[in-house]
Amino acid sequence: MSNQNIQRNEAKLQVKIFEVKSGSEIEALIRKGTIREMPSMHDGWQFNFDKELQKLKNATGYLLVTDEDPLTVEGCMIFQLIDKKAPYLSMIEVAPHNRHAGKKYDWVAGCLIAYAFMLSVRLGRDDYKAYLQLDVLEEQEENERKLMEVYSTRYHAKRIGTTTTMVIADEDGEKLVEKYLKSTE
Repeated sequence: MSNQNIQRNEAKLQVKIFEVKSGSEIEALIRKGTIREMPSMHDGWQFNFDKELQKLKNATGYLLVTDEDPLTVEGCMIFQLIDKKAPYLSMIEVAPHNRHAGKKYDWVAGCLIAYAFMLSVRLGRDDYKAYLQLDVLEEQEENERKLMEVYSTRYHAKRIGTTTTMVIADEDGEKLVEKYLKSTE
């Protein structure tokens, strides 16, 4: 995807996700979400996106919904611009019904992460252009390691030193955009 397309598509983007039961790709949309639309632990999610979005500076919430059921959130993320220049994926989660073996849809996290990278190309400044940072923070160290392995193998994230901070940059991010944000036209 060219820089022009990336810049044009900041507010919303048509994507395709994989419906596990039918084995087919379906139309979906990543769009900005209001605080009221953000999922929370009350809805069975692991995070309170609504409360976190209110607390974070320079942050925007994004929702992934299907065209077929635009009121059901399939995945959610909060993208933040630290110091108005450094792109940061503050939070990301797939809907409870999209986790584990019985999940309804796949590719949800990949689409959201690729979209966050796309935003880093558009909004990142100076050395932070096309440089998306995220932190893997889990209560148990073993779960942290497992999740970091997933980010590394599936989403091309690189660990920074011995921290839990990871980065998706340049060609690695472009691979994600090509894989998950293919044109739906």
